[in-house]
Amino acid sequence: MGALISKKQLCALIAALVVTTAGLAAWIAQLTMGLLATTNLSNVFCWGLLIGMFAFCVGFGAGGQLAASYIVLSKRPELQRFALPAQVAGLGGAIGASVAIIADLGSPENILAMLLHLNVVSPLAWDMITLTLFIVASVIGIIALARQWKSTPIWMALGAVAAVALQVIEGLLFALPSARVWWHSVIVPIDFLMVAVVCGLALVQAMSAVSARRGGDDAMAAVRRFGRLLALAIIVHVVLALAELAMLAFEGTAASAATLAAVGAYAPLYAAELGLPLVAAVLLLVRAGKAGAGELGVYAALAIIGMFVHRLMLLYPAFAAPTLFSGLSNQPSAAWAYPMSTGLYASSGDAFAMTQAYLPSPVEWASILLPIGCAVAVALLALVAAKALRK
Repeated sequence: MGALISKKQLCALIAALVVTTAGLAAWIAQLTMGLLATTNLSNVFCWGLLIGMFAFCVGFGAGGQLAASYIVLSKRPELQRFALPAQVAGLGGAIGASVAIIADLGSPENILAMLLHLNVVSPLAWDMITLTLFIVASVIGIIALARQWKSTPIWMALGAVAAVALQVIEGLLFALPSARVWWHSVIVPIDFLMVAVVCGLALVQAMSAVSARRGGDDAMAAVRRFGRLLALAIIVHVVLALAELAMLAFEGTAASAATLAAVGAYAPLYAAELGLPLVAAVLLLVRAGKAGAGELGVYAALAIIGMFVHRLMLLYPAFAAPTLFSGLSNQPSAAWAYPMSTGLYASSGDAFAMTQAYLPSPVEWASILLPIGCAVAVALLALVAAKALRK
């Protein structure tokens, strides 16, 4: 074991297991004490921080695969050493997403019900199928890279197809519900794919920046290459996000107006979602040839933080805006929002509300440590397994 894993990797694995244990304890608290006692979820905010972490991990899973596929298929010598780390990170992200969605189902028994009574016309079933296929493709990709199969480029191309399919299906999960105006857009599946590209490139840029700080012209060339690609991906993402906002503004309905108001209520988060990655993109383009490895790594971190906030902003404006409107006094347009059941009558006395503010509870923040720890642990173990396959 000592020959396969370094002391730093072993310490990282132990830390990941500790983080996983802490997250597991928080999830057990939710299961045993109930969501109303441990979270700020309700019938209005039925999805919370865990589903945001699920989408975040899926983006990193698909992004890691796309980055690994690009590295292998581009055949650029200075990039090749980062293919396997990107591939194992992709698998880790997918496993972390799987753990997050199981925790978000409420009861672990629900996953068994999905397997035994699969409804193939449900988008959630498509999600489960594509995520499973993606995990299989990721494992094969790791073996192909470790064993240096001649067919590795073919497997990496298939892995890229699986990653694209996964992100498109994830985007459709949000785009199909017409009652949620913030999600109901043809741009959402496209932007989900672009977010995965941003996540994957930010990941390999951070990896190459760490490697470059240890020395080596090849690593510095790699970090600058990844940085330029990351800047372009961020710009495309920001354009798509602003296009969604413009479409919402031009819609001119009561529902779109309420959603825009909800976006305004969370303006600082929305500014962080777009601003942090955009600042990173501008600096990557302006200082591409001057910045050191550490500086370029910071830009990658800004992009990653922005993508996490993006996942949170999927939830807040959607759940903070009314979904159903009715016309008043024979007016031609909808003017009055139906109240929604909050499910909180027993604890607060409020049975119905137009909207509800949401701030994740400490237990919810602790619960996301479960998928994070699992993702890191799986990635490290996959890297060790790949080293064993090379021997």
